[in-house]
Amino acid sequence: MLLGLQLMPTHPSEHGNHADTLLAVVRACDEAGLDSVWMADHFMFSDEEHPEREVPVLECFATLGAIAAVTQRIRIGQLVVGVPYRNPALLAKTCATLDVISHGRTIVGLGAAWHEPEFTAYGWPFPPVRQRMEMLEEAVQVVDRMLTQRPASFAGKHYTVTRAYNDPMPVQQPRPPILIGGSGERVTLRLVASHADMCNVSGDPREVARLFGVLAEHCEVVGRPFEEITLCNHVSILIARDETELAAKVQRHPGFGGIAGTPETVVATLREYASAGSEYVTFTLADPEDTEAIRLIGEQVVPQVAGFSRVRPR
Repeated sequence: MLLGLQLMPTHPSEHGNHADTLLAVVRACDEAGLDSVWMADHFMFSDEEHPEREVPVLECFATLGAIAAVTQRIRIGQLVVGVPYRNPALLAKTCATLDVISHGRTIVGLGAAWHEPEFTAYGWPFPPVRQRMEMLEEAVQVVDRMLTQRPASFAGKHYTVTRAYNDPMPVQQPRPPILIGGSGERVTLRLVASHADMCNVSGDPREVARLFGVLAEHCEVVGRPFEEITLCNHVSILIARDETELAAKVQRHPGFGGIAGTPETVVATLREYASAGSEYVTFTLADPEDTEAIRLIGEQVVPQVAGFSRVRPR
């Protein structure tokens, strides 16, 4: 099993401004042996406890470019791109450029978007969910063609690309892997079966196993080998070295709903996800700027989960 951290909004700290703080977290992830870091594709969020306050949000792709330039090993991705925000040909150009900057370390994460307040505030139309899913299905095909063909063309209901060149092409061949995020059983997982290399679902181990089973059924319908898809799930983690530190952290985060415990507890729960079929876990941290927690994961979690055998749902 591999682990990747979804980076959350950070504040100025002893490391410097918002970006400096985030890059300190990324460097800690790189040193800890995590496989990847991921940026959410959002533009604004309110503090849940204080709705009048805005949460600082760095733009996804500009930040990933900076991360690519200051790291050597760790993979970088989007969890996930909101497809309606951008023309998908432009998105493919951006992703190809990011793969060149990172020397072939990118993952393309795609989704239908959901946070309506951003669309309203920024003046973008917010289509109904059915239309957004149609746009996602077309966009993943546009991105695939733009990353593999020169020139690339596509004609759909929502998007048209006519003999578009995307030079330089990505470093990874035939292209960077494409992840589709979401747990929708009828549409999202069908799109994974038809077009993606990776999925990313949510839920407890039992629910994740069930969703992987649904994906397997879609693969059978479309004639795709289920084994071609990397099975991923997303969790939140609150980790501490001992029970005393854990109690203090839990007190700071009342109502935390993810995996909370010492490394032994975290490893045990990740083992349950591995038994459910998961090969890759993306996670957020309760304390997004806690580089000590990242180091602890690197020391006591990463080496253990690396040995988990891959179990495929039947």
